Amino acid sequence: MEKNGSVEDENRKIRRLKMMVNLGLAVLRQERLSRKKAEEMVESIRRSALRMFPGKETTWEIVYAPRFRRTIEDRWGKGKARES
Repeated sequence: MEKNGSVEDENRKIRRLKMMVNLGLAVLRQERLSRKKAEEMVESIRRSALRMFPGKETTWEIVYAPRFRRTIEDRWGKGKARES
């Protein structure tokens, strides 16, 4: 029974992560944000994901970072936001 509970918990965290990522991508595409605010939002999602899945930085970089990077580059072009 304990094992089943941990699988359910893991599945719940995965669903939550998918929802955060999909919502974040939608916000990047649709809302009026500066590039700096967009990058801050992505970093916040990244931190939340790594709190849910500690030690999975490489997975984030392989699976999710490219999606966010592509979306940001499509909207604002290549490069980083300038500090103001």
